[in-house]
Amino acid sequence: MKGNTKLQKMLNERNLTQKWLYDKIKEQCVTPVGEYQINRICKGKTTNYHIMTLMKICRALECTPNEIITKSDFDNLYKNEQ
Repeated sequence: MKGNTKLQKMLNERNLTQKWLYDKIKEQCVTPVGEYQINRICKGKTTNYHIMTLMKICRALECTPNEIITKSDFDNLYKNEQ
């Protein structure tokens, strides 16, 4: 799902940018999420990130984790079962 994550789709649908998300998190939180980290999450290059990062993103977007991540985002972390 690289490059087309639910998070990026949500930002696009709301006409928001990754920079806006960064600024919103920085405004709300003592410890912000880096712009580079947000970019990697939006592009699907980072799927294993801290739960607090997820919660900061959700708080800024006023959404739930289920709205921005899917099971398929993490399928590549597991071995195929036969």
